Amino acid sequence: MQDIFQELNESQIKAVTTTEGYIRVIAGAGTGKTKALTHRYAYLVNELGISPSNILCITFTNKAAREMKKRIKAMLGEEFDTSFVATLHAFCTRILREEISKLFYPDQFIVLDNIDQKKILEEVYDEMGIKMDTASFKFMIDQIRYYKNLITYVEYLSNPDFDYSTLTSKTPSDEIIFRYIKKQRKYFGLDFFDLINFTIYLFRKYPDVLLKWQKRLCYIMVDEFQDITAKEFKLIRRLSEYNQNLFVVGDPDQNIYEWRGANIGVIVDFEEWLNNPCFENQLQLKAQDIVLSRNYRSTAQILNVANSLIEKNQNRVEKKLYTDTVQGKRVQYLHAKNDKEEIAYITKEMKEHVKNGGKYSDFAVLYRSGHVSRFVEQGFLSENIPYVVYGGVGFYERAEIKDVLSYMRLVNRLDDDLSFKRIINMPRRKIGKIKMEALARYAEEHRVPLYEALRVLCGTDLFKGTKAKEFIAVMENLRRLTETLPVSELLQRILSDTGYELYIRESGDIERLDNVTELIRSVVAQETEFGEPLSLSAFLQNITLMRDSDAEEDKTDCVRIMTIHTSKGLEFDRVFLVGLTEGIFPSARSLEERKRDALEEERRLCFVAVTRAKKQLYLTESEGFGVKGYSKVPSRFLSDIDESLLDCIGEIPDELKAEQRLQIKRFDKTEAEVYKVGDQIRHKVFGEGMIEEVEEKTRTYYIRFVNGVKPINFNYNGLSHLF
Repeated sequence: MQDIFQELNESQIKAVTTTEGYIRVIAGAGTGKTKALTHRYAYLVNELGISPSNILCITFTNKAAREMKKRIKAMLGEEFDTSFVATLHAFCTRILREEISKLFYPDQFIVLDNIDQKKILEEVYDEMGIKMDTASFKFMIDQIRYYKNLITYVEYLSNPDFDYSTLTSKTPSDEIIFRYIKKQRKYFGLDFFDLINFTIYLFRKYPDVLLKWQKRLCYIMVDEFQDITAKEFKLIRRLSEYNQNLFVVGDPDQNIYEWRGANIGVIVDFEEWLNNPCFENQLQLKAQDIVLSRNYRSTAQILNVANSLIEKNQNRVEKKLYTDTVQGKRVQYLHAKNDKEEIAYITKEMKEHVKNGGKYSDFAVLYRSGHVSRFVEQGFLSENIPYVVYGGVGFYERAEIKDVLSYMRLVNRLDDDLSFKRIINMPRRKIGKIKMEALARYAEEHRVPLYEALRVLCGTDLFKGTKAKEFIAVMENLRRLTETLPVSELLQRILSDTGYELYIRESGDIERLDNVTELIRSVVAQETEFGEPLSLSAFLQNITLMRDSDAEEDKTDCVRIMTIHTSKGLEFDRVFLVGLTEGIFPSARSLEERKRDALEEERRLCFVAVTRAKKQLYLTESEGFGVKGYSKVPSRFLSDIDESLLDCIGEIPDELKAEQRLQIKRFDKTEAEVYKVGDQIRHKVFGEGMIEEVEEKTRTYYIRFVNGVKPINFNYNGLSHLF
């Protein structure tokens, strides 16, 4: 073990050798937390003689679990059992395989994936005579997940004699959920939410089972602790109560999943959460703290920028990243006049690097939202720079973009059968397989396109009850409008008149709507680029040529482009963080929904992006028009960074700085009003009430209404003073 210690710094050694009690390790980006975890595991086994069957190491992804197992076996040997190095879902599955018979389930229950869930939902929809499309599937899965936050549903599933007719359905959604749960019980299936919920319920109902597992797990370690949910922490804390050894590692500054349920308060206020009154067994636990601040990834210049940015957050554990490596290049910040100038700078830097012996694969381009990739991809295609969209699909390959382009192609040429087939039921027009086969037969017999076949047959009995006539009328009108409207306005009419924009909005998938909006913006940019009219044919031809050239590129040495969320856990020699525009980053939509909590999470997301860079970091943004028609202004995060740490390229006009201040002020005005105990208020749903308690730590008002006391979040904007 002495040889292993030689690889560790003083703080890492402390983390490895502090084995007893409740320990919180605040591990900054690139500080070697995985090394500390795996070496601690080896230390427990080799130096303390603890059996691996008594050590639980929780990770948050299967990839991380595999990497940790690989490192542990490299130190201990292949013969050691590392099956308790697992995700929390995998560990819960292990428990349930042994114990679930107590809940009247077989130990060979099925773990349901997305395909299984969709099949069950399809059965429910068929029974109820409802047609399900992709949008309604996503919506209902979200509704089922929300319902499953109520742990009581486990009682239905675990009771073979439960009478489902006693569940009252207030809405059609309730009926679907109850039917889904009943079928899930019939198939003995559990989804990912069930795995944790069933384990919690099992331990609550059978204390002897809980004690068995508490005794078995002498040491518990948790990686990426900043991403834990309150429910997951409750389970882990219960498991640790007997031996009282819990070692958690994480970085509050890298919590970027609050919108998905992660609770940053658990790691920031760790000791308070350990002693939360919600736990039946109050132990008055104390926690030790260890901080890992030495960074092994990035240059000092990059870390200084990261520190300067993240220190503006309040909900964090204070630390400063540092490095002992040699100095690197200063961080570059480009303010461009438009996104064409922005991408020109990016491609120029990349080509010069490759010319000097570097590789395109040295670069990554990161952005806040998927639609930002459009101008990056377009620029790379124009300059023949090979790229791959990491963890996603290219902008022009996204389903909604293909749909819209198919509509545009069909308006341009009514004989485009491929486009017709793609969009005829997008949104749904009740033209199914039988009707499409009839159209195909008519088209073949009369040697006409499918559109012409529909135009002829839309008035027949076969198409009665469909929206065929409406579709033909819309398309004919759009054809006439091509003669008078610019392409951008025609595109907007296509979206509205065909019902496609409403279809996207009703799906609730905001990212798809953002992508369509970005397509419109790109059309506007092309219309104004050369100062001469852009025809529909010319626009479609440009898109086709770009996509054709993309298909021919060699992708062995290419730039990786991705969202910042996708980049979490990765590192790259050179990083371009692009689209640093207020409203895009930070996201205006997130700020509207979650106010200051969202702002801090967005800043943490920016911190994650910055700390992906090892040798060189570029920050870029450009002028133009952005969200809700506002002028694009530099992100407030650029102002958070000490100006002396940046090499600035491009002059920001005074009027743009003034507009930036106005846009930030607009957000500040949307902050929820602050109330105090005794205030009489009106809730837009619950009606009149009075505030009985204000909990600053959890940012919650406890308000007594006619139907009882409700916990209301500070950020909720549906409150107003009664007087």
